[in-house]
Amino acid sequence: MCRSGLCMRCVEGRVRAVTARKSEYVLCNVSVPTCCLEADGKESDGKEFESTAAAPPPLSAKWDEGTVLVDVHVREGRIVAIERAAARMGPGGWARSPFRAVVPSFLARLFPPLLPRRVDCEEAFALPTFVDLHTHIDKGHTAERSTNTLGSLSGADRSTAADAAFWSAADVEQRMEFSLKCAYAHGTSALRTHLINMTAKHIELTWPAFSKIRDRWKGRVEVQGVALVALSFFRDEEAAVRLADTVARYGGLLGAAVCCAEEGGSPADDWTTCDGDRDELLDRIFTLAKERDLDLDFHCDENGNEAAKGLRYVAEKTIQHGYEGRVVCGHCCSLAYQTPKELAKTLELARRARITIVSLPLVNQWTQDRRYPERTTPLWRGVTLLHEARDAGVAVAIASDNTRDQFYAYGDLDMLEVFNQGCRMAHLDRPYGSWINTVGSTPAAAMRLGARGGEHHGMLRVGAGADFVVFPNARKYSELLSRPQMDRVVVRKGRRIPDGSLPSYKELDCVVRNDCECLENHL
Repeated sequence: MCRSGLCMRCVEGRVRAVTARKSEYVLCNVSVPTCCLEADGKESDGKEFESTAAAPPPLSAKWDEGTVLVDVHVREGRIVAIERAAARMGPGGWARSPFRAVVPSFLARLFPPLLPRRVDCEEAFALPTFVDLHTHIDKGHTAERSTNTLGSLSGADRSTAADAAFWSAADVEQRMEFSLKCAYAHGTSALRTHLINMTAKHIELTWPAFSKIRDRWKGRVEVQGVALVALSFFRDEEAAVRLADTVARYGGLLGAAVCCAEEGGSPADDWTTCDGDRDELLDRIFTLAKERDLDLDFHCDENGNEAAKGLRYVAEKTIQHGYEGRVVCGHCCSLAYQTPKELAKTLELARRARITIVSLPLVNQWTQDRRYPERTTPLWRGVTLLHEARDAGVAVAIASDNTRDQFYAYGDLDMLEVFNQGCRMAHLDRPYGSWINTVGSTPAAAMRLGARGGEHHGMLRVGAGADFVVFPNARKYSELLSRPQMDRVVVRKGRRIPDGSLPSYKELDCVVRNDCECLENHL
């Protein structure tokens, strides 16, 4: 630890100390975005706090970040108060209670203080724990075993299919377990994963592994699972019914890829576009979901083709079947290529359907606009039109998507990295406004977390669990997003998670070698 009580590194030590040992404490002078604070069940506007917020400044002025300084009072794992920052701190950033001021030190050690320990965080940034709406942890960490040598979308499909030869129950479970260890260590408290279900082997392996993982991580990471198949899968009515029954049995969601291939939107794509019978197949999906009370999550338009309008088709069916508010659509890259008139029509339908659009900036910038054999520099970023969608009244989120697999060779399920890169790629920073909610309360609402009596996620709220992430060496967005913040303090139920929670890649050595005996022993 640093010697100076004014050094920002000392904030890290104080926060780590108090969140490791105390059942009651107050984190004072914490900088929190107003959009992450909930007052009386609604997003705060910051008026009840000492806010630095102001009207949008001229270009030459200092930019408002929309944050407030607050004191967060934690007791027995829950937030019991969030108040305007007003602490008068003592030497070294520790506030002393009146009890300690008048009682000899040896007696103070024998009796608890009358007031909770107060820690000066010196404007350290804090956020609610993250919510990752779109991942693929069933095929994560296979990039080295089955490499996508082209880096393209079609190359990813082919190499993913080839990797299925290595899948076993232990293999899938070990990779999913490793993925959740990463997400948890980085500060994620809820995550939705798509599960490849194109073959009977996929279905037989992924759902039991998902069930084990969900139960094992209950109380640490809320995990949801989605069946992922191509739209054409639903031509086989019997297989479709079996899949829907399996999803219902495991408490999952139903989904499909619509207009999602490299030729998505073209009649040549009979795998995900299905021009001849698309309406019938989508009707079948919605009917199966309604009969089993399943929410829906689609992959749509993962390409740069103007003709790819999967989001529109799904929105139309959502309205037709009365499924508003229960559908998520991921990717939606082709919105960037639609004419203004067509774009407005699509987004209006998505708004009426109350669809949540989730963008996957890391993955889409990696796979989109790759051209072979030319190997040229990409001309567009691959992300969907987040600003336009939100301005049209559509809920938008961003998420991790793939990690170290055939669709993206990198990533660690770190939602701070996702938001960081999303800010840069999609210009979510002038102003920052409520964009941070795209990795918190917005995906939490899409997952319907808390809607059925469960814990709330993505907001700091009095009465809710004390689940948040403190960044001791960042006081504003520019500091937060300029370094990886590996010294972050992840607090769950009022206590920081143990140091060293981020797993070593050595745990995956048996995966890379496809050593079945090693995998069984490791689990």
